[in-house]
Amino acid sequence: MSAAGRKFLTTINWPVINSVLSKHTEITASLGAFRKGYEEAERQLSQLKESDRSVDFESYRRILKNSDIIDKLEKIANTQKIVKVDLADQLKTISAFEAKAVTSAELYVKETEANLADLSETVKNIDQARPITQLTVDDVVKAKPEIVQRTEDLVKQGKFTVDGYDERFPSLALL
Repeated sequence: MSAAGRKFLTTINWPVINSVLSKHTEITASLGAFRKGYEEAERQLSQLKESDRSVDFESYRRILKNSDIIDKLEKIANTQKIVKVDLADQLKTISAFEAKAVTSAELYVKETEANLADLSETVKNIDQARPITQLTVDDVVKAKPEIVQRTEDLVKQGKFTVDGYDERFPSLALL
């Protein structure tokens, strides 16, 4: 990873990201796995940079009687070069993850904005609502038109009381 990439990853405020995306466990888990993998790779890289990579061939020559083997191993070790690893596949995976995370974040933003709009509308309706003592029958019918049909059906059946009303609201006439 480039120095700019490392600097970017170290400046990310992970607790804030986790708290913002707390309702999206899949994204939070993916980000946590990415962060953990990055930190482990960074730790291994720093350990490798700090480690001593030289081999003391003289000590092996003193221990082993066949110094030709040590000479061959030393020659191989000296000709060995560090191989650069192609990171294209890992970068593609990271790009795909990033695209998925961006898509999920955009969806989350849209859902949140829709919820906020609904809540704002509800608050507006509550603020503009009249007290129940000021409601008229026409207001109730306008809000719930199915009440008229239900009432007409009950009258046609000859029922002038609502089922379950007396059980729910007992009559105080007996007192």
